[in-house]
Parts: sequence; C-alpha cells; structure tokens
Amino acid sequence: MADQKLIEYIQNSLARGTSKNEIYKELINTGWTIDVIQEGFNAIQKIGDKERTQQKTIRIIVIFGAILIGAGIFSFIAANWQGLGRVEKIAILIFAMLGFYAGGWFLKEKKHYEKTGGALIFLGSLVYGASVFLIAQMFHIRENWPDGFILWMIGAVAIGFALDLYPVFYLAIVVGFIAIISHPTCLFFAFDEIISDCFIGTSAFLLLSATAITFVFGWIIRKKIIPAIK
Repeated sequence: MADQKLIEYIQNSLARGTSKNEIYKELINTGWTIDVIQEGFNAIQKIGDKERTQQKTIRIIVIFGAILIGAGIFSFIAANWQGLGRVEKIAILIFAMLGFYAGGWFLKEKKHYEKTGGALIFLGSLVYGASVFLIAQMFHIRENWPDGFILWMIGAVAIGFALDLYPVFYLAIVVGFIAIISHPTCLFFAFDEIISDCFIGTSAFLLLSATAITFVFGWIIRKKIIPAIK
C-alpha cells in the first residue's frame, strides 16, 4: 500500500506539469526508494482507471436513460399520431428536436452539466432521425428509404462535430452502417415487383456525401486516437 502523502505529492506535482523523471529525482533526493515511488505511481494509475470506469458507466446509464425517455415520448406521440394534422405533427417534431438540442447545449455549455446535456443532445439526434422518416411518410415522398439513414447520419455527424460529443458520433456510425447494409439489400431485391420502388429516386449525391463524411470522420478519429495510444 503506497503512502498517502507520497500519492498526494505525486498528484500535485503532475498537476503542476512536472515530468515523471523530475518527480523521481525529487523524491529520491528526499530519501524515497525507487520501488516505493513506483508503488505511488501505480496507485495513482489505479485511481485514474477507476475514475474513468465510473465516468464511462455513468455516461452509459445517462445515454440509456435518454433512450428510454425518447422511447416514452415517441410512444405517446404514436398513440395520438393519427388524430393530429400535418401542421401539428411537424410542429411537434421540430419543437421536440430543437428543444432537446437547445436544452442540451445550455446544460452542457452554460451550466457545465456535461453528461445531462450530452444525453439531451443525443436524444435530439434520435428525434431528428425519426423526423426524417415521419415527414417523408406524411408527404408520401417516394425516395429510396436507405437515403433516410444517410440523412440521419449526416445530421448526427454535424451535431457531433459542432458540440464534440462522441456518443452522437457512435450513433452516426450505427446509422451509417445500417445505410451501408440497406443499399445493397435494396439492389438485391430491386427486381422483385412487390418492392421494385426501392430504388426510385436513389440519390447518388447522398451516397457520395456519406462516403466523404465517413472518410473525413474516420481520419479525424484516427488522428485523435493514435497520439492517445502512444
């Protein structure tokens, strides 16, 4: 068990920007042995790992809670959906999306409630995705349905970059993966008369945009992850 005073000294030194080698020299000069100093660094590493694990757990719980709240809201809207007009439906979708985005941004940026704000923004991205498909359904837009997932992915990536939220990036990855699978599936079944409308209005621009965005996104993530690993 490392000495608590030693741990506190190392933590304070690291917080001041002192290098590990300098801390070793200072402690050795004051009588500490190398083995004891290493135990102190190991204890700090364990504390950091524990805190990161707790933060990840809290983040997962908050996101899962946001999904459950979103599911409850969608269920309530779905139960009353048929009785609403187009204007009311669009207003509900737009105000819900903007409300979650605005509330999440305010909590994250102004009140510094990072997890709560991030969860609301994540929920706003879910509402955005649902809005793409519901509005297309309301106006009977005859387009290739996987394009909806591409539009959802593009919107999620934009929000993720704007607010630096990795949970929204992960959502974009899942949605983009669905789009990638869905397009070949539609192509495979395009000869079936029952679903031959699958490729009506397929947007080459959306496919090219999605490819470019995915490439850029992957490059940025790679650029951030590799220095962290080193």
